[in-house]
Amino acid sequence: METVNKKIDGFLKIRRQSLYDLEKAIEGIYEMGVRFFVPTAGGVPEISCAQNLLPRFEFTLEDFEWKAIYEDGTELDQYGKEQSHFGNIDQSKLAKLQYISNFEILTQNPEKRLIITLDFKKGTFDFWNCGEQGLRAELTKPCEGKKKLILFKRKREDFTVSVAGKTKEVNPTGERFTYTRYYLGYETKDKKVIVVIYPNGKVGLEK
Repeated sequence: METVNKKIDGFLKIRRQSLYDLEKAIEGIYEMGVRFFVPTAGGVPEISCAQNLLPRFEFTLEDFEWKAIYEDGTELDQYGKEQSHFGNIDQSKLAKLQYISNFEILTQNPEKRLIITLDFKKGTFDFWNCGEQGLRAELTKPCEGKKKLILFKRKREDFTVSVAGKTKEVNPTGERFTYTRYYLGYETKDKKVIVVIYPNGKVGLEK
């Protein structure tokens, strides 16, 4: 009987540690901006995440969407009536390029989304509800010369695997996860500046 009790105590200890590790892992992975979802028959995913995502996320699965603003005031949205791509942007008429979050944060500002704006002519960046002071100071200095727009993303999407090999199915829950980083910047003859935007809203410089 003592041996059985020791086994029970051992498994309870493993269980407690596993629950602690699970909570720690969920907290850390949500903080990074990893999104978990289960595609449904109707194509609308069921989202599980820590951020306050807007309904558009379920349509695009994008934490940030870009918007091109031209010199004449017209705009081109990444997801407008039709989905637009980098090649659809007319750089000769481009005034600004924005990345706008599909989630909101707790703030007293009237605009609760995160917005990163590149002034394409000046080569300067503006940050709304994001960006550390040091980064802001570094990226508000104008850059002379002709510029080439840099706009791309790196996306990882995969399924979660079964545990302990107890099932023959690789992904029995149907759950998938996605993690995307967004890049915005420009290149001149002498320099290249690329801002990377993480799905948790943090911003940095690509080295």
